[in-house]
Amino acid sequence: MINTEIIELAIKISIYTTLLKRENPVSLMIIAPPEHGKTEILKKFAFVNSVKMISDFNTFVFADFATEYQMGQKKTIVIPDFLRIVKKKASTANNSLTIINAITEEGWMGKLPMGQSIEKPIKANIITALTHGEMKDKRHSWSRMGFLSRFIPLSFSYNDATKKQIREYIKERIYKIDIPLEIELDLKKKVEVKLPKKIANEIEEITEIIALKDNFTGFRLQRQLQVLAMGSAVANNRDVVNADDIKTLRQIASFINFNFKRV
Repeated sequence: MINTEIIELAIKISIYTTLLKRENPVSLMIIAPPEHGKTEILKKFAFVNSVKMISDFNTFVFADFATEYQMGQKKTIVIPDFLRIVKKKASTANNSLTIINAITEEGWMGKLPMGQSIEKPIKANIITALTHGEMKDKRHSWSRMGFLSRFIPLSFSYNDATKKQIREYIKERIYKIDIPLEIELDLKKKVEVKLPKKIANEIEEITEIIALKDNFTGFRLQRQLQVLAMGSAVANNRDVVNADDIKTLRQIASFINFNFKRV
C-alpha cells in the first residue's frame, strides 16, 4: 500500500507486544473510509507465525484459537473486517464482544463449546478494521461498555496526491508484487523490557495530548502506549526502551484519534 507505512509499523510492533512479560498485548482498531486498503494492509501480516487471521469471530472460531494459544502457536487474532461481527444479531454480537473484552484485558477462562475447560487465562491482542461510518454508529455504545478503550484507534484517509499515486499503482498492477511480512516470533519465551522513568514521562506527555483532544483520562492509553514502546524495543532486539522507540511512538500517535489523518 501507499503512505501507510506508519500504520503497518504500529501493527508490527503490536504483534511483538505479545512477547512481553506481565503486560497485556496491545490491540488496534484501524479506521478509514471505504476503499482505503484496510484489508490489504492487514493481509500483509497473514504469514506471521504468531498470527491467526480470521474472517469471522464466534465461540467456535475462538475455541480453535484457544487450542492454538495453549499450544504456544498463536498469540494475535487479525480480523480484516470487524463489520461481520457487529452486524450479527445483538445477542451473537454481544457474546463475541464479551469474549474479546476478556481476552484483551483480564484474560478469558471458562467452558468452550465442545466442553473444554480453560483454567489459565487466555490473553491475546486483536487487530481489526472498520470504516468511519461503522465506527460512528457504534462508538458511544462501545464506550459505555468499556470495549473501545481496549483498542488503540488508528484513523487515516487519503489526500488527493495519494489517491493519484494509488490510481497509477493500480494501472501499473504494482499490487501484484506486494510482499507480505514474514516475521518469525519465538513464542516459547517471554521478554522483560526496561522502561526508564524519563521515557515513561515522555510517553505520559504524548498520552496527555491525545487525551485532552478527546476529553478522557488516558490512564489505559498510557499503559497501552508504554507497552507499544516496549514492543518497538523487542522488534529491534533491545531490552530497554530508548529515544528511537519514542520517535516511533510519536509518529504512531499522530494517527491515534478519530479525525482521519490525511496521508
